[in-house]
Formats: sequence, structure tokens, C-alpha cells
Amino acid sequence: MTTIERVLVAPAVGAGYYEDLAALQAHPVPLPQRFTAPPLTPGFRAIREVAEAVSVGLVLDDGRVAWGDCVAVSYSGRGGREPVFRTEHGLHSIQTTVVPFLQGRTLGSFRELAAQVDALTETVEETRPIPPPEPEAGEGVSRRALLTTPARVWQAARGEASVPSQQVAVEHRLHTAIRYGVSQALLQAVALARQVTMAEVIAQEWELPSPEMPIPIHAQSGAERYYHAEKMIVHRIASLPHGLVDDIPRQMGLDGSEMTRYLRWLSRRIAELGGEDYQPVIHLDLQGALGRIYDNQLGRVLGQLYSWQLAAQPYSLRIECPLLLESCEAQIEIMKTLREYLRLRKMRIQIVVDEWANTLEDIRAFLKAGAADMIQIKMPDLGSIHNAVEASLACRDAGVAAFLGGSYAETDLSARTSVHVALACRSDLILAKPGLEVDGAISLVQNEMNRTLARIRAVRKERQT
Repeated sequence: MTTIERVLVAPAVGAGYYEDLAALQAHPVPLPQRFTAPPLTPGFRAIREVAEAVSVGLVLDDGRVAWGDCVAVSYSGRGGREPVFRTEHGLHSIQTTVVPFLQGRTLGSFRELAAQVDALTETVEETRPIPPPEPEAGEGVSRRALLTTPARVWQAARGEASVPSQQVAVEHRLHTAIRYGVSQALLQAVALARQVTMAEVIAQEWELPSPEMPIPIHAQSGAERYYHAEKMIVHRIASLPHGLVDDIPRQMGLDGSEMTRYLRWLSRRIAELGGEDYQPVIHLDLQGALGRIYDNQLGRVLGQLYSWQLAAQPYSLRIECPLLLESCEAQIEIMKTLREYLRLRKMRIQIVVDEWANTLEDIRAFLKAGAADMIQIKMPDLGSIHNAVEASLACRDAGVAAFLGGSYAETDLSARTSVHVALACRSDLILAKPGLEVDGAISLVQNEMNRTLARIRAVRKERQT
């Protein structure tokens, strides 16, 4: 049996940025100012930061090295996600928790090892305010104390006053970025040991059919939604352009008119560049902006969606995260209601869930409620890869489309691993990543897919002869 002799760790960098979307949607900030503008979401140092990452390498007893990249999504700390991932913290956590667990371990089942890594915890020191002493029996609390304690705590958070605090040891699971990256390395290590592709490892361990067909690709344009959309059209990808709504007045319009104009342009350009035999789905990610401009009033939201459906014709329209609420339960309820209203009015728009679908349990809750036509399985949010596999299969069992996604802030390594998961699970859609330049992301995903399928077919043919 193959064993892990050593674990390597190295600082790394993602292909994009971590961005504070809450700050951007509250007040649009020009791109050059985002690197210094103050953030709103805790954990950010500025509105836009280079995506930090950590590479993990598993040195096997035959000298080969399996790598994975620990990286989070661009809009970290939002919609129930974990805070921004820091390289310094990642290096420390891996050295103190992951290395002792994996070093010298025999490679057996990927599924079992991934679940064990996903369950690892670490003890961290947190600074917490010391609660005021409880009044003794018969002793009341003064009106002054009741009025001033919340104010003093708030002032302390702003650095304007001091409140007594203490260091408290708290046990946490490892950051999802760490669990994601380490599981990538484990999947590649098991594939090397078995001399098969990573896709075949997943197919073997979940008793799935051997991968045979490529997965349709979805790409994201970022802010360059015109020029980058044209690139997607000439690449003839299945789903486009994702778009970006971090400046609501300019990109969508306070009455939705800017998006209407864009959809009319996009449908014309698809016909001009793609021809009659090219029928992609127009897929827009609104990041909750539609609910924001209409104060989550579903009647007005439905009216806007109907006008966009007309503007997108003759192409099908998918809308991702049209509204964004403050809890998973509230998000499930409003997405379920919106989907029911769309059906009642016989509108053909599909609803895609992303925000608040951060764990396997969250995704199962959306599925059980019937709150989505498609779910974006955002791989870094789910931690270890085995969770993304389970989520994909749960979508299939529920008759809901599985979009194996992630973030443009990821790396080439995590993107290649995603391809193998999509192939094994026969996902309905896969995100072209990393980066927002379109051509490189499509090339990476498409080429990895074709090479993997070619290898699987060649080996199968050899066994049959």
C-alpha cells in the first residue's frame, strides 16, 4: 500500500481577488479605489484584495507528489460563508493539525480520508469581552448600567473605548479552504496510487458509471460583460455570461432598465456570432441586487423578471440569486415562493441557488423545500471534495440540475480537480475557472475534460482487446 511520507506546504495565490460585495453594493466604488477603500464585511482589510492561498503537497513513498490548493471564494464572509482565508493562518493550521494527521498514513479510500480531514478541528484563541458580573440576590441593576453597557461595547469595537476582555480557547473545524485544498491533494494521491484518473477514483468509490461524456461549460464575464460575452459566444459554450452586479445603478439600473438593454444586445449578438444552431442558456448572477432595488417585494420582482424574459428571447433565461436574505431559512422560503410564483404565471425562467447553500446540509434543505431549479455547488464553500460529490448526487436524485461551480479566485490546480468531480458525477454544468479572462478559463476546463476522457477511453479499449 502507498503511504504519505511527508507533507509539503507553500504560500500560493489565487487567480482573482477577494471582494467585499456588501460594501460595493452599498456604495459603488471605482476599481482603482477598491484596493484602499475601507470594507464593511469583517475580515477584509480593503474592499478588494488579492486572493490568498496555500499549496499542499503529499510526498508519496515512491517519490511522486500530489498537490492541492487551499483557496476560498471571492465573496467570502457573505451569505453565511466563512471569513476571508489568510495564507498565514492556513500555513499554521496545516502544519499543526493536518501534517501530524496525514504524515505516515496509508492511502486507502479517498472517501474515508476526505471525511476524516473534513472533521479535523483546531483550538484557537479568541478575544471576547468579559461579561458584567451578575447582580447578587436582592441587588438590582442600575438604570445607568443598563443604558451604558451596550454603548461601551459598541465603542470598544470602534476603538473608541475599552471594555475588559479575555482570551478564550475555542475549538473550530478547519477553514473550508484548507479542507478543500487538502482533499484535492488526497484525491490526486489516491489516483496516482491506483494509476487511474481522479474522475475514476470518484466513480469507483461512489459506484458510479465510468465517465463518458463532456460536461457543458458555463463562463463568467466579470465587469467586461460585453467583450467577454462575445468571447463566450465564439467559443460556443453552453451557458453565459454570468455577469457581475457590484455597481447596481450602472450594471442593472435602479429600475432594471440597464439589464434589459444588455439582454437585448446579448440575444442579438448570440444570433449574429453563433448562428441558428447555437442555442445557449443566458445565465445571470444578480447577487441579490433585484431584491435590493425592489425591497424584496415579489410582485415587482416578478414583473421585472418577465420583462427580462422577453428581452432574452429566443434564448432561455436562468437567474441566480435574484434576492438575498439574512439567513438560510429565510433564503429557502423566499426562493421557494418565487419559484412557485414563476410556475403559476407559466414563466420559463429557471431559478439558481448559490448564496446560503454553503454546506451539504444547506443544499439538502433547499432540495427538500423545492426552492431551486438548479443549485450552484460552490466547491470551496463545501470544504472537502467528498461533500461536493454528495451534493451533486443529491441534486440528481431530487431532479434538480447540478452546477459544479466555485470562484474565479481559485487556482489552475483546483479548477482541474473540479473537472474530474464533474465528469464522475455527470454534472449538468461546470464553471470555467479560474480568472475572468474567459479564454484561459474555458481552455483549461475544456482541455482537462478532453484529455481525461481520452485517457479513460484508451484504457477501456486496451482492456477490451
